[in-house]
Amino acid sequence: MTQQILFAALLAVLMVGLGAATAQSGRILRRFTPPVNLLLSLPDNLLRLFLIALCFGLGIFLGPGADALGWSLDHFLRDASLGVLVGLLLAPVLQLATTAAVRRWGDEVYDNLVLRAIVPVNRGEWLGVAVALLPAALLEELVFRSLPLAGLTWLISPWVLMWPLALVFGLLHWTQGPLGVVGTTFLGLFLSALFLWTGSLWTVVFAHWALNLVQVTFAWQQGLRPLRAE
Repeated sequence: MTQQILFAALLAVLMVGLGAATAQSGRILRRFTPPVNLLLSLPDNLLRLFLIALCFGLGIFLGPGADALGWSLDHFLRDASLGVLVGLLLAPVLQLATTAAVRRWGDEVYDNLVLRAIVPVNRGEWLGVAVALLPAALLEELVFRSLPLAGLTWLISPWVLMWPLALVFGLLHWTQGPLGVVGTTFLGLFLSALFLWTGSLWTVVFAHWALNLVQVTFAWQQGLRPLRAE
C-alpha cells in the first residue's frame, strides 16, 4: 500500500508540474514570439524526453509494471497501425466540427496561437515537426491515460477517473480558446476509452500523433501563417 500511495503522489506531482509548465508556456506565448518552432526547441525536447523517462521509471519501479500499463511490445505494429488509422479517421471529423463551430459562434471561440507556433515555415522543417510530435503525444498519453487509468485501479475505477482526467486535459489547452478546451476534453474522453478498450499505450499514442500531424498539415496547406513569419 505504501508503494501505491507513493506512486499516486508522484504521479500527482508530475501532473501538476506538467500543467504548470503548460500554463506558463501559454502565457509566455501571448507576450513573446519564439525565434524557433516550439516543437524543434532543443531544451523543450530534452525536458520532454526526461519527463518521459521519469514516467517509465515511475510505472516500472512503483507502478503495476509495463504490461499492466499497456506498454507491451508483443503486438506493437498492430497497435500502432490501429492508432494511426483511428487518428486519420478522427482528424477530418474534428476539423469539420471546428469549422462549423467557428462559423456558428465566430473566430473568438478558437485561438490558433499554439498551432501557429508549431506550423513549419518551410518544407525543411517538416521532418523535424513530424518526429517531435511523437514524444509530445507520448508524454501526454503516459500522464493522462496510461499511468493514471491503469496505475490507480486500486483507488478508483478507470471509467470514473477518465472524466476528471479529460477535463484537466482540456483545461490545459486553454490557450486554444473555449472551443479548444471543449474539443480536447472530448478528445481526452475518447482516447481514455480507446486505451481502456485496447489496453495498449501505443494505440492511443499513435492515434494522438496522427491526429496532430494531420491538423498541422491541414493548417499548413490552408496557408496558416506561422508566428515567426510576422
